[in-house]
Amino acid sequence: MAFFRRKSSRLNKDAELLLSAAEKVENYRGDLFSDEEKACLHADVDALKSALTPEAITEASEKLKETLKRLGGSVFPQKMIPEWVELIIVAAILAGGIRAFFFQLFKIPTNSMFPTYNGMTSELCSEALNPAEKWFERIFRSASFYEVKAPVSGEVSICVNRVARTGNEDVFEAYVGNVPVSIRCPRDFSMDAVFLERFFPEHANDKSLSQRERWMNAISESGKLGRAFKNARGETCLKTGVRVKAGESFLNFKILGGDMVVVNRFVYHFKKPEIGEPFVFRTHNIPGLNNAELYYIKRLAGIPGDTLLVEENKLYRNGNIIEGSEAFDKNNNRVTDEAYYGYLPRSGGKGVHAKPLNKPFTVPADFYYALGDNSGNSFDSRGWGCVPADDAVGRASFILYPFSRRWGIAK
Repeated sequence: MAFFRRKSSRLNKDAELLLSAAEKVENYRGDLFSDEEKACLHADVDALKSALTPEAITEASEKLKETLKRLGGSVFPQKMIPEWVELIIVAAILAGGIRAFFFQLFKIPTNSMFPTYNGMTSELCSEALNPAEKWFERIFRSASFYEVKAPVSGEVSICVNRVARTGNEDVFEAYVGNVPVSIRCPRDFSMDAVFLERFFPEHANDKSLSQRERWMNAISESGKLGRAFKNARGETCLKTGVRVKAGESFLNFKILGGDMVVVNRFVYHFKKPEIGEPFVFRTHNIPGLNNAELYYIKRLAGIPGDTLLVEENKLYRNGNIIEGSEAFDKNNNRVTDEAYYGYLPRSGGKGVHAKPLNKPFTVPADFYYALGDNSGNSFDSRGWGCVPADDAVGRASFILYPFSRRWGIAK
């Protein structure tokens, strides 16, 4: 009898861990799910919560685990090293007497706040690293390594866009001669920077332009030179002019994990957010984001009553160049050698909730206007509207991991 009690207790503990993982996956990645994916995840969670017998708990747990593997991206299952680092960090915070209701950890998945904060970024590996170097990179920079080899000899071509999404991976495609080669990366990662640096260095090195502008120039030039073509699926591909031999590595790169940021949740109980602060907010009351239950981090650009406008890559607040943060100053002065390329009046959204800044816009009462520092690659209030003031969670205070040059007080 004691054996069965221990077995049931273990099942319940595993089920609780899976439910916690499901909540984390939805918080980090829920905005990327289709309605069908979201419904599937909720159904599996409800099934596990309602399971009563050990057999039912086991069956529901396995089903939820498979769904989490398919939808979890880099969040589930966690790799051993980042998981241990996160545990160590949390333990250190607790040991210092800091309580979870004062501070919370957020991992940034995208590059909307780049270069102030990083989502997943990439670097080429010019030569093979030894095991010790790889361990150092994995621990201190949250790095994952990728090597792509040629199946045959021939010229390398690349597909411009992602060709498929399978579970927690995005699939890009290259060709050596006429033979396709799949490049599988974490979901939400873009290969643009990797392709630029490896195959179009003349464009990659032009730091006066944003990465998107450099990539578009590379595509345009390839078309003019007759090096662009459509594959059998109708996708745009580019010939690179790089020739390789069978078995030769033609692409070596590493993906660095996004920043883990400590957010001060306590501060907004005593003061309102201030212009220029990097603030975290809930999105469930933002119709332009489908009222998804997520957390975003952006920079506060407008409070109730402020009038905002973008002209000639500069952001104006109430008729004057906006002030309040170093990122504002660098973007308005286009400090391109530090990857600040100025402001654009629009972002991706064009629906009824979009609040573009191509003409003066006044922030309504009880709302905030949020912008990403990476204006050319940020989906923010320009695209989905304003943030309800009551949904501001806290101020980003400290970049805790990985241990990069940005480690320290959040800007």
